[in-house]
Amino acid sequence: MLRIVNRRQEIYDYFHNNGDCQQFFFDAAQKERYAAYYTSMYLVQDTSESLLAHRARGFFSDPLAAYLEFWGVMQALIIQQDSISDLYEAVTSAELDIRALDSWQAVRTLRNACAGHPAKRDRPKNFPVTRTFMGRRFGGYPAITYEQWQAQGGISHPTVKLAPLIDGHAKEAEAKLVEVLQSMKEQWPPSTKQKC
Repeated sequence: MLRIVNRRQEIYDYFHNNGDCQQFFFDAAQKERYAAYYTSMYLVQDTSESLLAHRARGFFSDPLAAYLEFWGVMQALIIQQDSISDLYEAVTSAELDIRALDSWQAVRTLRNACAGHPAKRDRPKNFPVTRTFMGRRFGGYPAITYEQWQAQGGISHPTVKLAPLIDGHAKEAEAKLVEVLQSMKEQWPPSTKQKC
């Protein structure tokens, strides 16, 4: 997660040290792109710093507090992903393709599974009905366990190594931020033009 913070800072510094880049985004015709850039940069910073701080501390021993923390961590990851996607599109003018981002998708799948979202919607009719929930003593960063019921298979307790999953997501997210910075350098090469 620290590498995401560092790449985000590099993007921020490049923007603020490149007059051509600023001139482009400050143009009235680019107000939506600038709003996406501006908002995304803050959200990437806030989610990354919060996730770093929580990871260092870990989940509370009180299971009810830890339950809320788990959902906060998962939502922060989704907000971070959405913000990186918006930032990517604002800078590159292309939609971020996440099909090859396995950990990125696994984070979303885990969040949806633990929330019980795949019960019926968004699933082919030939898939068995699945219901899931997070128990009060789900674990922590080394591993979490949730309960799952499937129409054809009964009850199971899938376990997911949360820390490695988040680390994989962070590596993929950082790579996309590197692409954003590279795109900025290609579109608005370093120049001696006065900053706005």
